[in-house]
Amino acid sequence: MNRFFRTAIVLTLGLIMISMFTSKPILRFMYPLHYQTIIHEQAAIYELDPFMIAAIIRVESGWRVDARSPKGATGLMQLMPETAVWIAGQLEIEFDVDTQLTDPEINIMLGAWYINHLRKQFPTFVAALAAYNGGQGNVRKWLDGDRWDGSLDNSEQIPFYETRAYVQKVTYIWNFYRHIYEYKWENGEGNL
Repeated sequence: MNRFFRTAIVLTLGLIMISMFTSKPILRFMYPLHYQTIIHEQAAIYELDPFMIAAIIRVESGWRVDARSPKGATGLMQLMPETAVWIAGQLEIEFDVDTQLTDPEINIMLGAWYINHLRKQFPTFVAALAAYNGGQGNVRKWLDGDRWDGSLDNSEQIPFYETRAYVQKVTYIWNFYRHIYEYKWENGEGNL
């Protein structure tokens, strides 16, 4: 086979590969949305973008209901048991941390409530995401001490590498989900 045909074959295969990996059905297969009904319900209750919740879940647990971090964060949204108990108290619901923290419906409900709570405590969603990962006290110190302005554009200023990477990854996946599922959340209305 001469050089021209080999080059043509390589270019053709390259174009096929590029089109496959930019095809929305293939991307949706690679980035699935599980628990859509639960996510949609909780997003509507707390006026959150459902793709933000999905992005948090993807980054936190990779959609594994039984995920557990070395520090003890558990479930889809990787909630610390103490935080989950506190949230349940705020919601005035009965909650058994040993059996319910890995229940997708309970875990997503508690996580959605918590991110909504953080959204009210901080000036931006990005700062709320940072607090979800790095703790409210730390984020408050960064903002009050002018170490970070709470914006994604200046997320390189976040002092903790893990939190900086977390914020950047969640926001990237959040936007990626919105792109591949061609969905825009407006005023708490819409369908997944």
